[in-house]
Amino acid sequence: MKKTIFMTGGGGAGTIAAAKFLKSKGRYRIILGDMDKWAAGLRFADKAYVLPSGKNINFLNSVKGIISKERVNIFIPLVDEEILKSYSLKKYFPDLKILLPEYNFTKIALDKWRMIKELKKNNLPCPDTYLYSRISKKLKFPLIVKPRIGRGSRNVMEINSLNQLRAYKIITNLPSESILIQEKIEGKEFTVSVVVNKVGNVLAVVPKEIIYKRGITIAAVTRKNKYIQDLCIEIQNKLHPNGPFNVQLILKNNCMPVIFEINPRYSTTIALTMASGVDEIELLIENKIFPRKILSFKENFVMTRFYDQLFFRER
Repeated sequence: MKKTIFMTGGGGAGTIAAAKFLKSKGRYRIILGDMDKWAAGLRFADKAYVLPSGKNINFLNSVKGIISKERVNIFIPLVDEEILKSYSLKKYFPDLKILLPEYNFTKIALDKWRMIKELKKNNLPCPDTYLYSRISKKLKFPLIVKPRIGRGSRNVMEINSLNQLRAYKIITNLPSESILIQEKIEGKEFTVSVVVNKVGNVLAVVPKEIIYKRGITIAAVTRKNKYIQDLCIEIQNKLHPNGPFNVQLILKNNCMPVIFEINPRYSTTIALTMASGVDEIELLIENKIFPRKILSFKENFVMTRFYDQLFFRER
């Protein structure tokens, strides 16, 4: 009997690719949800639902109704605003498998300032980082400025002067405590899929060098890199996510990875991870374990995204 997987963020490129890949195996029934009823991704599901925003008080009740109606076995929230609420679903559905890291890790990771402090406390490499409310006039430009809580590179900018920094605050209208300032690290940017099961076994580490992005990664290529792999294993050993997570880092001089963000969920580049030979969803669904072994993947494997058209009759 097919297991039923329910994923949110159904309009996202990564979710669409994951849904198509999992359906092709013939072992899963795929339910997708999204806020946008026109999202193309909903047409690739066995069943689709329009969801309230993760910030909406009705979000949880809507998801509970779908899980009950569709007899969902696995729930995968892929939108940051939905994630913390999703842990409470276990109270209503004890047998439901939710593919997320541990709650405490997730709570820290969703607050970029708290995560940086946690990285520093555990001697994990990260950029010098400040809150806007605590800056001095001795800042060294260029700097990277971003919201303390946010996703998808929204309002992430490179700033080259104090005047630009002040303008950023005015334009975004963010409180001083909600603006994060980081030193700009020169090097190659990577997004890394780290697959960890509930008991802390690291099953796979897939580094993907970003070729270019517009909000989400548009083109990337898989790279094998021992420094990145060792660092991601160290993150698991020190912070204990015990679930899937995504590390964003800069590789300096091809040998020094510096973490600038960690996302407590699957990355939008899940499509490339799966295509390179690591099914980071099925590995956790089926409780795969490979003692003392990290799964390999296709190296120098490129993903590039493009736009297409989908036609359907309005309901």
